[in-house]
Amino acid sequence: MSLIERYVLAVMERLPEDIRYDVADELRSNIEDMLPENPTDSDIREVLEKMGNPKKLAQEYNSTKKYLIGPGLYDSYFSVLKTVVGIAVTIIVCISLFDWAVGDIDSIGKADLWVEMFAELLATAITGGLQAAFIVTLVFAVMERSGISEGELPFVKKKWSLDDLPTAPISKKAKISRAETIFSMFCTILFAALLYFKPQLIAMYLTKDGTIDIIPLFNIDRLHHYIIAILLIALVQLCTVIWKFVQRRWTVPLAIVNAVQNAAVSLLVILLFNDRMLFNQAFFTKLSEIFKLPEVKIMETWFLGTSLFTIVIFTGICIWDSVSAFLKCKR
Repeated sequence: MSLIERYVLAVMERLPEDIRYDVADELRSNIEDMLPENPTDSDIREVLEKMGNPKKLAQEYNSTKKYLIGPGLYDSYFSVLKTVVGIAVTIIVCISLFDWAVGDIDSIGKADLWVEMFAELLATAITGGLQAAFIVTLVFAVMERSGISEGELPFVKKKWSLDDLPTAPISKKAKISRAETIFSMFCTILFAALLYFKPQLIAMYLTKDGTIDIIPLFNIDRLHHYIIAILLIALVQLCTVIWKFVQRRWTVPLAIVNAVQNAAVSLLVILLFNDRMLFNQAFFTKLSEIFKLPEVKIMETWFLGTSLFTIVIFTGICIWDSVSAFLKCKR
């Protein structure tokens, strides 16, 4: 095998199969153009040495990304990572502390209790922080591969042109504020963490004889039927918020995703609050005792109120948020 073919082979074996042979043909042509007529071995060596290390040359031909998060998204990634991890750790630790505070603390004077609590909080904080960091990294890795940093539609990989240049500076109404995205992150993580880790803390708290009587709102066994849907929609919400953070302004593709997310959230909330088996019967019994009304009347009023809230108010808010996003794209 000639020296030229050995060099071409060294480059080819480091390239994906779909471009390997085209690059090989181009390399041979380039080498021939650089060589004089009737080249000697020393001429060939001189040209190949100028071309450099085959490994580095292969990297120039290979357009496949060799990094998880590229420079175009790294600053946003680091900002979101710090924000989400900080929010997640804070919320999970606060939930654990609250759960401990309203739980059985008869042995509060024992040192072992404090050691156990500190160890549990530390483990919870580390686990929650790692899970949040993994999710954020995964979302940004998908965004990197989907081409969102190069175009507006994920996975479209549209080639940039002069027509993509903005026609005017971004108006204030089209901008997405950092406060809005951080608040959305906080709410998404809070509700997902509560419903997944400690749904029993969403409850009625009554004090009696120095003790706290806790009556959970939800039937935990029934709630488990919805937990996968809740987590998936929470993940979609978090992805949408991260996209808002990166995009910094409303665009049509972002508005479309925002509308789809709002529709999914509305549907889930309507299903949850209209599922009578989802709510703890003891919760209505206690309300009946407090208001001195028949339990049937309490339940009818509750489900009528939740139906009106979810279908009219909550869905209306989601529709307005979706419509306003499209309107902001035009400003």
